[in-house]
Amino acid sequence: MKRFLLMIAGLTISVSALAACESEEKSAKYHGALFDAMAQIDRGMYDQVLTKMDKSGVQGMALFARLTHKSNGDADVLALKKNFPQKFIIGTPKWFDLRGDVSAMYLRQTLSGLRDGPYQFVGEIMFAHGDKSHGEQTASGERYVSAEKPNVLQLMQELQTLQAPVMTHWEVYNWNRDWPVFHALYGKFPQLTFIWPHAGFGSAAQAETVLSQHENVIISLSKTEKDQRSLSSEEKSSQLGGAMVDDCGVILPEWRALLDRFPTRFMFATDAHKDFRWDKYGHIVSRWRRILGQLPDEQAQMIAWKNAERVYGKPR
Repeated sequence: MKRFLLMIAGLTISVSALAACESEEKSAKYHGALFDAMAQIDRGMYDQVLTKMDKSGVQGMALFARLTHKSNGDADVLALKKNFPQKFIIGTPKWFDLRGDVSAMYLRQTLSGLRDGPYQFVGEIMFAHGDKSHGEQTASGERYVSAEKPNVLQLMQELQTLQAPVMTHWEVYNWNRDWPVFHALYGKFPQLTFIWPHAGFGSAAQAETVLSQHENVIISLSKTEKDQRSLSSEEKSSQLGGAMVDDCGVILPEWRALLDRFPTRFMFATDAHKDFRWDKYGHIVSRWRRILGQLPDEQAQMIAWKNAERVYGKPR
């Protein structure tokens, strides 16, 4: 049978491929509870968070503030926690001005917030974050904090004592530089839970390398539902893995094998942060319900909320 092709916005798409995607759209969805294991906000987003969660059927969230020179969303985070204590587990604010090592002020404020405040985890630390085509352009092409520096190591030692999970953001565009450092870090603090956002946009093979060698690393699946090649550097972008699903949203075999092998090591998350991602929150959650719907119910529940409950603990 001849394959018919459609020209849509300059792209050639086969009718058979479109039909397959339409079939996937009609496939079973996961309709159970959801806990968003990673989200962040700027100032003034209080109402938006509640509206998006309610419309999407997301019952709980691990939330932290973005702390920039323009905005500090922590007041909204604290207000959401005060008014809806069982809905939110909150993390310490994410700083954008850390370079080389975490600063002494960051160290003091973060540890103080965990010991004396309502925070239960450390919000994302940007260890290796390549410049994005839609974001800030730096002279070095990245934000970089070395995981070998003294303040970083002191922070991790304190966190291990406090049993407070920490989000360590490092992207795999310089795997040979960064993996040995994080391999050492994860091994040095085996009782500390490290959350690896987006699996560093890495491949399934890279995720398998990390997970198989360190039981204390948990992957948040935020942004793995689509290809992430928005780095401004083509060279860096070429080092990243693709999405964990195909163009129709079907879990790729290599990622399905990882989910099956490490059922307790993945958490559903959106990493909603700026307005443009919060605007798509409902679509992102709906896509994840289709992804989770491809898994056995117990496995889907583990990724959807049970693993996060174990990692973060109960809201307090």
